[in-house]
Amino acid sequence: MARYYCKIGGAVGDIGEIKFGFYAPDDAYKNCGGQLGIIKINNTSSARGIAFGINRPKPPKVRIAYTIGRLGQGSSNDSRKSAIRYCDTDKLGQVLNGGLNNNKITVSRTEYNIDGASMA
Repeated sequence: MARYYCKIGGAVGDIGEIKFGFYAPDDAYKNCGGQLGIIKINNTSSARGIAFGINRPKPPKVRIAYTIGRLGQGSSNDSRKSAIRYCDTDKLGQVLNGGLNNNKITVSRTEYNIDGASMA
């Protein structure tokens, strides 16, 4: 498990901004974290000012769709799956309008091509 955070709120000069901290698998935001506005807290960085365990406010969640291809059986046998990830409120519009296209998502240590994103 790894520690992550994303920013919630804050307008002018980030006044009133909250850094929402959470735990997720180490590679959950490996390829798409930048587009989602999620920052990984490494072992040498400080978690000062990051709020872990708060119930409200929470950042929005997006459902990221991907396809597991079944080799040799044609595309009709492919399996469509999805994963839910947190998203920074400032990045939400970009993500919902194709900002994750041509990118990958890691689920259970396996990378998949992203098909699209929607609100969860």
